[in-house]
This record gives sequence, structure tokens and C-alpha cells, in this order.
Amino acid sequence: MEESSRTNGGVDSFGVAGEGAASVYEAIFREMDDAVFVVEVERTDDGYEFTFRQNNTAYQEQTGYSEDEMRGRTPREFLGDEQGATVAENYRRCVERGATIEYDERLEFPGGPSYWQTKLTPITEDGTITRIVGVARDVTAQKEQEREHQRTYRRFQTVLETMSAAVFLKDADGGYLLMNHACRDLLDAGEDYVGTTDKDLFPEAVAQQARADDLHVLETGERIEIEETVPTPAGESVRLTRKSPVYDDDGEIVGVCGVSTDITDQKERERALQQLKDRLELAVEGAQLGVWDWDMTTDEVEFNDQWARMLEHSLDEIEPHLDEWERRVHPDDLEAVEDALSTHIAGETPYYEAEHRMRTGSDEWKWIRDIGKVVERTDDGEPVRAVGIHLDIDDQKRRERELIRTRQLIERTQESASIGWWEVDLVGESLTWSDEVYRIHGVDPDESVELSEGFEFYHPDDREAIETAFDRLTEDGESYDIELRIVTASGQTRWVRTIGDPQRDDEGRVTGALGLFQDITEQKEYELALESTRQELRQIIDLVPDLVFVKNREGEYLLANEATAAAYGKTPAEVEGQSEADIIPSVEDSEEFRQDDLDVIESGEARVIGEETLTTADGETRIFETRKIPYEIAESGGDAVLGYARDITELKQYERTLEDQRDSLKLLNQVVRHDIRNQLMVVESYTELLEGSLPDDQSRTYARTVIEAAKQAAGITETARDVTDVLLQVGTDRTPMSLRDELTGQIEQVRADQDRVSVSVDGSIPDVTVLADDLLEAVFRNLLTNAVVHNDKDVAEITVSTRVSDESVCVSIADNGPGIPDDHKAQIFQEGEKGLESGGTGVGLYLVKTLVNKYGGDVWVEDNDPTGSVFAVELSIAD
Repeated sequence: MEESSRTNGGVDSFGVAGEGAASVYEAIFREMDDAVFVVEVERTDDGYEFTFRQNNTAYQEQTGYSEDEMRGRTPREFLGDEQGATVAENYRRCVERGATIEYDERLEFPGGPSYWQTKLTPITEDGTITRIVGVARDVTAQKEQEREHQRTYRRFQTVLETMSAAVFLKDADGGYLLMNHACRDLLDAGEDYVGTTDKDLFPEAVAQQARADDLHVLETGERIEIEETVPTPAGESVRLTRKSPVYDDDGEIVGVCGVSTDITDQKERERALQQLKDRLELAVEGAQLGVWDWDMTTDEVEFNDQWARMLEHSLDEIEPHLDEWERRVHPDDLEAVEDALSTHIAGETPYYEAEHRMRTGSDEWKWIRDIGKVVERTDDGEPVRAVGIHLDIDDQKRRERELIRTRQLIERTQESASIGWWEVDLVGESLTWSDEVYRIHGVDPDESVELSEGFEFYHPDDREAIETAFDRLTEDGESYDIELRIVTASGQTRWVRTIGDPQRDDEGRVTGALGLFQDITEQKEYELALESTRQELRQIIDLVPDLVFVKNREGEYLLANEATAAAYGKTPAEVEGQSEADIIPSVEDSEEFRQDDLDVIESGEARVIGEETLTTADGETRIFETRKIPYEIAESGGDAVLGYARDITELKQYERTLEDQRDSLKLLNQVVRHDIRNQLMVVESYTELLEGSLPDDQSRTYARTVIEAAKQAAGITETARDVTDVLLQVGTDRTPMSLRDELTGQIEQVRADQDRVSVSVDGSIPDVTVLADDLLEAVFRNLLTNAVVHNDKDVAEITVSTRVSDESVCVSIADNGPGIPDDHKAQIFQEGEKGLESGGTGVGLYLVKTLVNKYGGDVWVEDNDPTGSVFAVELSIAD
């Protein structure tokens, strides 16, 4: 367009008349932020020709093309063949439609590619479209933002789906809008979870609480954090769940976002840690331990309350510094304490341990046992931190001083219960009892007891013994420790242990006696009862027909019942006290038994010796099943072994007899089955030959009946073989078996053996291995044969299908037979149970049920649609 044509008072480029209007529109055209361009349209024989006529400043800036560079050029000339053809096609659509069109396009310009939202408007003159006005907005930045948004969204999705925490989003009504993978796994939700609510996933009480928490967030806008126990298909899970409000563009709360973390293990650890802490605190409190924690780099020390209370202070009165400890240690003890501490810090002792005195709040000295250890050092070995405890041993120290003269006596008795002391002054002829001695005699402590009266409490039968012992003590200085009876003031007879030691003056003369007096009535009663129990137990053990014995580490028999002794041709008295090597005839047996005993003693674990042989005194070899357990000798605490041996000689002979019978039965089954099948094949073959020569239909029907009966009898022999194999199995060792091979083989076999059958497979049989054994083929053979034999249709139609899950595979065999009534389904798998019109043996389905149970699977029957039955077998998939 010429400059003059754009500024004269005629028609402007947009088809608007008037000089003023042209100026206004020209200014708008030039100053618009959007790129504006004008394209001339010329009709040709082949269609249209489009040439650029005019563009505005924004167009020139965004494309890099001036108006002069574009004017008069076609899209192909201006943009190239491929890009120009696309642009021209859009112009053509605008012209042919005769209306404004809008579209997005990507164009390559000198400045690089740009994304435009373009709007084309046709200009009509005298009924003909002569120009197109285009307005294009550069949306490159917007497109980049959209792509970045998509990249960010994909990253967000990746992060969300790989998070171990369960993340979910709900709308204001409680419906789930989003669940990540962890959340779906936790709740066992499928891919179609959108719209489900907590009522669909949880028990009522749990769902109500979850909804209440959601409403709190929706109504208050608060972010909440809760601990909750969530029931899941895998069990209860303790969760830490954070719920936050979700806002729309207007700032309105429209949903709830939740992040739930599994803290089950953490809570278990916290509970265990809390229990440990509680126990430790209880132990510290119960044992009244003062605890200190010393920072050896700053000499700051943390003390607990008990440390302060032990010294009659409150914790507030104690400065947390080493000086608080040092200035309270007795000056006479400080040097030895510091030496012990330095030795430990140098690594010469595993612990720092010292006994010393410390000044209390009442300005008195208290004995403390101080134990500590350096628990942290630098890489150079320099000490950083030490911890330790204070024990109040002041009472202990006082008792040590008070009991020093009786320590030897107390160590000899090694008893603490019901012990009192007594003292005799021979010069003053006086007797002194402690309160406990008074209590044992049943005498009031306020009463005085003369020396001569003390002997009168002893039992008449024991009085001479105590008087003799006391005389030897006073005359010869001989100590005594004897057990005898006394008669208390109330007339009770009690057993006591009395210990006496002579007391001497500086010249060695006996001037008195000091002793202990202990009530041992309960101990004596226990010993008598124990001895009685031992006698009774010995009588019971001797009645046991199996061998029961106890041997010490050296192989010496401490106990042998009648059965044990009889095996060696001896009595229990002759065996007990003897070494095993001295009484066992066979040296090899003795060495083997000895090694077994030592293994049990050394390991401290019970051991079952499956089978061991023993040559008895009369030369007979017996087989025993022996169990040996570690045993501690009550009197000495020494190691021993307790044994129990069961004679299984006859049992092993019976097992061998059963093995022989089993082998014979297998052989008989093979022979009988082989001969019967051969004869049945003869019947079937000759009857088929005879059928073709029979004169009438009734005769041929009889022949066909004979043939079918022969086939059915042959099938019965197969079932008999399977039943025999099952009955002769010893245990069941499941091994991986190919489901496809076993099932396909039986399908092909039934197709070959049966005349009136059609077997189809729905889909394909999966190539998986299941846990079974070689009799798996019998399961499928009996189910397929059952579907044919019990079918009342002219052609038995059988459909086999499979369904595979994570841990099992289900095989369904559907037929078009008469079906099974509901009241008969429960009994159909029982032994000898036959169908309502069955002529079979009734053991085929029982065999199926027996085998599937051994495989750890399941079998059941359902109704088929529209008629017939579906037998389903579920088997475990091998790992």
C-alpha cells in the first residue's frame, strides 16, 4: 500500500471511508500491542492467492520483518513452502467460511520460533472478500509457562507417587479426590477410589472421627496434627497425620489435604525407650543413687536430686561445677580419691572407684562410694565426658564397725534370716540374749534369763549334747556348730542351729563365749519333706518303663531307675555311683554316649538323639530314642545331664514290616491294574468289532453300553491307582509343578478318551508353577472325567478357565450337566459320596479333596449359568 493511499480522504486499508476515520483507525492500527496485519485476497482458477499488504509496529517487532519486506509477498514466499502452506490454508478457511476464525500456531521468524493466538477477519467489498485482517498475540511466554507447569506437575506426581508417606486430598464433602501410591496401598484402594469416603474404607467409629477432624479444618482453617490408629488390611497402623485446608482462587476453603506417616515402629521404640527410662529412673530412685555427669572440658557437672539429698541439700543449693564435689570431700580422703581418678583417666583401670567421706549440710561426715567412667574421648584420647554414681554407704560403714567382732561367725553361718546372738560372761556368770533369740524362745525380751535356765529350753533328748558342747567350749576352748531342738515357752518344738566361740582374756584363758542362734525349723521341715519327696519320686521313676538317668560331667551315674539298671543287668544301687565305662558292655556305645553327654553339658541346650543302639547285658541290641537336657546338681551346683530313653526296638520292627507291606501292596496294585485294563481293552475292542455286524439298533445299543462300561471301568482303575498312591504316601513334600503342563495334558487326554465331549479353554492357561506333587494330574483328570460321566446332555460341553492372583491360581472347570442341588454340595467331596444319578465309585471327588488339602489349597463347587456346575481348585503359587 502506498503511503498516500493510507492518508487520503478515500477508503483506508480496512475499508472505512472518511479522512478522519482513517486517521483514527490508522493510529489504532499502528499502536496496538497485538500484531496486526492485512492480507489481500485474489480469486484464481486454482483457488486463492494471498499477498501481504500491511502490518503494524507490534507485528514488525515480534516477527523481525518490516512492512516493506512483507508487502506483496505470498505466505510461501515469506515463510517458506511448509510453513507458508499451513498459513495459506488458514487464510483459505477464513475466506471460504466468510467469518472470523481463531486458532493457535507456531511460526519460525528471524528472532526464533514464536507461538501465536491468531484471529482472522474477512473484509468484504461488493459481496466479495478482498482482504483479511489478522490480529496475532504472542503467547510464547505463556506456552513456556504451560510447559514448565507440566514439567513441574510431572515432577510433583513423581515425588508424590514415590513418597513413603500416605498423601490424600478430599473435597468439602469428604470424598477422596487424590491418593498417592502409598495411600492406596495403605487403604487397599483401587484406581477407582475417586469419590469414595472414609465410610467406605474404615469402621464407623474411625470414619466418624476422621470426618470430625476434616470438619474442624474446613470450619477453622487451622492446620492440625493428630496421632491415630488406622485399621488396614495388613493390620493396625499407628499414623502421624497432618491435615491442612485447601483454598480456591477466591480464598475459600474447598477441601482438606492430608499427609500421614507410619510411626508404628517409632511408637514401639518410644514405648520401649520410655519403659527403659522408667525402669532406669525407678532403679536410680529405688537404689537411691546419686548421679553425676562431668563435662571434663569445662569442669561443669550435672547432679541429680538424689546426689544433693544424699548430702542433705536441695539441688538449687548445689552449683553445677566440679568445685562443689571437691570442697566437700574429706581432706584425709582427697589424695587417694584423686589418685584413683587420675589412674582411670590415664586408661589404667576400666572404672574409677573410691570410698570416701563427704561433708553434709549438717556439717557431719558421710561415707560415699563413688563409681564412674570416662565415656567420651577425643580422637587424641583426651577425656571429654565422664559419668558416675554416688552410693550412700554410711550405714554400711557403721555396721562394719559394729559387727567386726562377730564377722567370722556370720561368715561361717552364711545365713541372715532368724539369726540372733548370745553372749556368756563366765566371770560374772551372766547370759545375754539379743531380741531375736528371745523371739525364737518365745520369751518376752523384758524378762531376764539366768545362765542355768538357758539349758532348760533344750529338748530333753538334745540337752546332753548342748551341755557337752558347752563344757568343751569353756574348758578346752573348742568351738561348736550343732543343730538340735528346743521347746519354746509356749511348748512348741523348734529346730535351731547354735554356734559358739570361746572368748579369751589377754593371757588366753577362756572368760566367756559368743555365739549365734538361728531358727532353722522351716529348713528342717523342708529337708524332711524333700527327703520324703525324693523317696516318692524315686518310687515313681522306678515305675517308669523307659530309661531315666542322671550322669555328671565325669560320666558317673547319680541316678538310674529300674529300667536303666535292668538294661545293664544290675540294680539301681549297683549302677549309681559307678562310671558309665564300667557298666556298659560295649566300648563303642560308652564312647558315643559320653560324647553326647558332653555336647549337651557344654552347649547348655537340650538334645534329642533320634536313634541310638545299646547292647544290653544279655547281648541283645536295643534301639532307643533318647532326649538329654542339661542339669545342675542341687547340692554342689555341678554340671550334669538328665536323660530319658524310650525303647523303640519293636516300633522300628513294625515300621519295617509296614514298609514291606506297602511295597507288596504297590506291586499288587500294579499287577491287578495292568491285568484288568488289558482285559477291558479286549472287551472294548471286540465289542466295537461286534457292533458293526449286529442286525438291529437295539443290539447295537447293547453293544455301545458294553463299550461305555468298559471305558468307565478303565477309568475306575485309574482312580484306584491314584487312591492307592495317596494312601501309600508318607507325608507330603510339595514341589513346584507346571500348571500348564499338567492341566493341558489332562484336557488332551479327556478329548482323546471321550466320544461325546467338547472341551474349550477360556483364554490361555498361565505358565506358572504351583505347590503340589506328581498326583496333581489326578486332580484335573477326576474333575474333567466327572464333568463327562455325570453329564445328561448328548454332548458334554466343558469350559476350563484360570484366574491368577499374587499368591495363588484358581482353575475353574464348568460343565453343562444337570448341576448339583445346594443341599448336596456340602457332601459331594465326602468319601464314597456319589451324584444323585451316578454310577461311579464315589471316590473321585473325595480323592480330589484329599489331594488339594495336602497341597494346602481349596476346592469347591458352584452353580453354572444357565445350567451345570463349576468345580474350582485354588492352589498356591511356588516362589
